[in-house]
Amino acid sequence: MKKLALSIASLLAVSSLNSHATNVAIDVGNDVFSLEAGSKNFSQSSEFSVAMIHADDLHLYSLKGLVTGVLEQNENLEAALGGKAYLINFHDENIQGLALGGEVNYKLPMNEKVEFHGSFYFAPSPLLTDDLDYLTDLTITASYQLLKNGAVYINYRNIQADHESAGDFTMDNGFNVGLKFSF
Repeated sequence: MKKLALSIASLLAVSSLNSHATNVAIDVGNDVFSLEAGSKNFSQSSEFSVAMIHADDLHLYSLKGLVTGVLEQNENLEAALGGKAYLINFHDENIQGLALGGEVNYKLPMNEKVEFHGSFYFAPSPLLTDDLDYLTDLTITASYQLLKNGAVYINYRNIQADHESAGDFTMDNGFNVGLKFSF
């Protein structure tokens, strides 16, 4: 519990250094807790965030940078491309890596309070430490905006890596419920 409290305090301290933070998302699953703080205010078409995911044997920290834009054909569809740096402690295995990927965000035209979000990041072995062949990070989210600055959501998250000798490491796999706040 001390590690969790220290991790939360560390993430909040880092995110508070950025006075442009525009959103915070908190979610919980069966045995996992996640917190993400992000901003789109550094420049008009970029997004940065810091995040952490904690479970009994998992301590994952990430820093994400993306270029974003609304697609001209559909103003309700936003796309983003970029990278995500990872610092992971999983079953006393320390992993660092850089994954490349993207995200899409879609608001329903008939009810813009309903939003769907998907992200996928992939890190091949040259961008990872240890004897890992690859790392994948997939998240699919459905949210509903209850308040002007608040939404509830459910997501499915799957983070896994393939080790040359030990096989697959599934770090997180399951559904989570959460709250998202905008400032």
